[in-house]
Amino acid sequence: MNHLMRSIHSRHGQAFTCLVLVCCALGALDAAANRILPGDKISEQQLQEAYAKHFAKIQQVLPPHSALPPLLDLTKPRTEEDDRDRVWEKPYTLSASPGGIDDPGVPRLSEATSTGTTFFDHVGRPAALPAKSCEAVIIGEPIRAEARISSNRELVYSRFLVKVVNVWKCKKKSGIHNGADLIAVQLGGSVRFPSGHLTTFVVASSGFVGVGKQYILFLWRPPRSSQTYMVAEPYLVEGGLVFPVRTEADVSAYEGMPLDKFEARVKAAIAAEVDAN
Repeated sequence: MNHLMRSIHSRHGQAFTCLVLVCCALGALDAAANRILPGDKISEQQLQEAYAKHFAKIQQVLPPHSALPPLLDLTKPRTEEDDRDRVWEKPYTLSASPGGIDDPGVPRLSEATSTGTTFFDHVGRPAALPAKSCEAVIIGEPIRAEARISSNRELVYSRFLVKVVNVWKCKKKSGIHNGADLIAVQLGGSVRFPSGHLTTFVVASSGFVGVGKQYILFLWRPPRSSQTYMVAEPYLVEGGLVFPVRTEADVSAYEGMPLDKFEARVKAAIAAEVDAN
């Protein structure tokens, strides 16, 4: 098991510590040892069965109202990515290897999957309703999702194209309005490497939003980002009720709260310009 301590920056500009625990070493391994040889007879069906067990375990680790993380499948041809808004990636890391995120290979079927879990040591506990520190608060529906590896290979994150359904807060020049699209990201995601090895990176106490569902999203823009927003706190909207997707902040009071009551709480925090619980 690999451990790595890194100091990076929070959305409030305060330093916090990131501890990454990886169940299977992701460092540079001998290429020959990682290669699946014909004699190993690890079939695609066996890999798919291993992946299904892996995602079942991931679902148990994630908060109750979390979707599964998006998947980046590097065994399939990829279209060129738009790199115009990737400068924000540099300060962040989910890597537990000095060489960055790399393919661990599949030396045997029992090592076809692994999980990396990151713990953030914040200065103080995050607010459940970060209305002041976030630039935008919206109801939005993710309509497309993908996992990415950062340019420096230190970070895996999930990138969502979100359709704005309703705006509760935004800056006048942000371009956010009902019916608009925006890019929102969450740290973590799943990667299937060329060898067939599947790794999922998660942040402790944090879940993922899912495509086709509606969420209340508290959003902030990372330094140097022109297009990308970070999801500070997501809440699932389902059946007229609200459910927290993360469990790190003091969100238990909002479990199953009617949407209109939750909206009143959030808008009161926005009007008072406070981060509330």
